[in-house]
Amino acid sequence: MYKAIVALSLLGSLFSCIKPWDNKNVKNVRPETIKEYEYSYSGTMMWYITWYKIEKGEDGHLRLLYSHDCDPKITIYKCPDDALSKIDGFVRQYKLWNLENSYTPKFEILDGYMWHTSIVYEDASISTGGSNAWPPKKLAAGLASIEAYVQSIIDTSKEEDIIGTDDHNNRSRW
Repeated sequence: MYKAIVALSLLGSLFSCIKPWDNKNVKNVRPETIKEYEYSYSGTMMWYITWYKIEKGEDGHLRLLYSHDCDPKITIYKCPDDALSKIDGFVRQYKLWNLENSYTPKFEILDGYMWHTSIVYEDASISTGGSNAWPPKKLAAGLASIEAYVQSIIDTSKEEDIIGTDDHNNRSRW
């Protein structure tokens, strides 16, 4: 029994030093390997206050999925072919690999408001989020720049740029 306890404690200490996400790995990836961007801001409602996702569609072209105002309906827009390259440019300009995995306020606030951003590359990812707390100003400015860029795609889109709809009920939230 003693040997089992010692073995388990050694294994536990070995795995406790592994971080679930290491954003710093992104610094060394090739920019062209960026695959996906996702941002969400939510509160106590069932659906997101704001949600964006840029991904490759089945046809190989980028598409922007967007929902807002706690509505489960997703509007799918054509997306510029260089959108992910531009997002990677913001990642490098603002050194977003320095983001922490999670931001929380000094005092516990249980109002349900939280945000999350995920930027996925072939061999690395940036995953960050917070609940009533944001990263330092320069890193927050980088995230805001990406969000403003994505919102500009939506704001300048025409009716013919809408290529479909979906519903969060059809997608996994996690």
